[in-house]
Amino acid sequence: QMSGEDEVEFSDKDEPDGDGDGSSDCPTVRVPLTSLKSHQGVVIAADWLVGGKQAVTASWDRTANLYDVETSELVHSLTGHDQELTHCCTHPTQRLVVTSSRDTTFRLWDFRDPSIHSVNVFQGHTE
Repeated sequence: QMSGEDEVEFSDKDEPDGDGDGSSDCPTVRVPLTSLKSHQGVVIAADWLVGGKQAVTASWDRTANLYDVETSELVHSLTGHDQELTHCCTHPTQRLVVTSSRDTTFRLWDFRDPSIHSVNVFQGHTE
């Protein structure tokens, strides 16, 4: 807990700590590039799919959504969980997504074949 007399130091410099030469390979984004909208509840997690052109979000509205981030369009709404989602995660090299829910299940969504979007349901923890 901080008292009113505690001071917090702030830096006015925009450059990250490091070698001090001012060059950076990663640009700093100060405003959002896009806003992905379609959930009716709180978004609790998000992850990038391999390639960086799509992202998946998990929400308390019991759905996960797959978005095209270049167009901001909803590609797929991943439905089937009976309660709020708690997490989503993508595979680092394959087009696979895992979602987990308070309904004690987790689901493996497979987007490797563009014509078939399969899902496998697994029983998760009981508590």
